[in-house]
Amino acid sequence: MIMLSRGRLTRAAFTTVQVRRRRVAGYLDNQLQGQVASDPDDIAAMMAAWENVRGEALSHRQSVDLIAEVAESWS
Repeated sequence: MIMLSRGRLTRAAFTTVQVRRRRVAGYLDNQLQGQVASDPDDIAAMMAAWENVRGEALSHRQSVDLIAEVAESWS
């Protein structure tokens, strides 16, 4: 099983990957370079950042409703 998540951390896009046996790695990409992370503290920081983003995100239905509301206000 492979799990992916995407988010932003310290102005860098990142992806985390979890494979069998709970091995996790991360990849950060910014304007200058890409970096692979495997340190558990770094991975924990990346996962915490992703969970913070997810906590602020609207649900699918709320997003659709907001887009429809804004589109209606433009007409």
